[in-house]
Amino acid sequence: MQFNDCIKCSQKVAWSGIIVNTLLFIMKISIGLMSGSKALVADSLYSLKDIATAVVIIISLKISHKEIDAEHPYGHGKVEFIATLLISLFLIASSMYLFTMAVDDIMNNPHDEPPHFIAIIAALVSVLVNIYLYKFTRCVAFQSNSPLIKTVSFHNQADALSSSLVVIALAGTHIGLLLLDPIVAVIETLHLSILSIILLKDSYEGLMDKALPEETNNLIEKITRKVKGVTSIQKMRTRQIGQNLSIDLIIGVNPTLTINEAKEVAEVVEEDLLVQVPHTATVLVHFVSHKEDEKEQEKGAILQEPEVST
Repeated sequence: MQFNDCIKCSQKVAWSGIIVNTLLFIMKISIGLMSGSKALVADSLYSLKDIATAVVIIISLKISHKEIDAEHPYGHGKVEFIATLLISLFLIASSMYLFTMAVDDIMNNPHDEPPHFIAIIAALVSVLVNIYLYKFTRCVAFQSNSPLIKTVSFHNQADALSSSLVVIALAGTHIGLLLLDPIVAVIETLHLSILSIILLKDSYEGLMDKALPEETNNLIEKITRKVKGVTSIQKMRTRQIGQNLSIDLIIGVNPTLTINEAKEVAEVVEEDLLVQVPHTATVLVHFVSHKEDEKEQEKGAILQEPEVST
């Protein structure tokens, strides 16, 4: 029930992200420009990024939750990785552009007075709002296992840290450290670029069907070996498709079992994995007799497709 409730909250994450971050973006960009704070202007880019992410979430969740069909037997979940890839490319381009502007400001513009005090107020508001958003999205991300919402949660945390840095920089300018503001702007844009590269890497790995984390694979193996009649795990393939996990197994079974008995063992493995491994959507288990398994290993041959499967 908790999982279903948090799935419903996914749309709330997106819409609240659009509304809240639009207000934050308008506040930070306008106050940043009026007060002369380059750091606050750079910080507004974090909110702009969150707006773009929220829009993509609404579109991609609508697509990813479509029913499985003949042309998409594994569903439409990979649209979330595609969306994350597009967001990361956008962020890399925009942050690099702002980085060049901040460096140019340090090198060529005089810094005679600190930004207006209202800029500190705006940064503090941003910190508090992003802390709240982080706690909310972290809960939904944990329950839904959505790559996009995990990204949102990760970035809300980064946004809160970024705005905190802006508060420190602006406070520093009021005690005479005038270069702190543009320097923090440079740091923020570099930080945003690093976050974007991490996103790019994660989305690429998802699209390329990278295996699930070792911890998850170990859990799958542990559950499978506990099933009575399973003598070995010959082959295991795992991947994540959007929010869902997919597991393919070839197991060795006791050679004394009949075909129907071996089929029942495979079905028990499938049921146990679906129940005990969170967010698992599809499990396919093939089986071979233990004798066949041993012969193939002795020959050093690659296991061929089993004759009987469930």
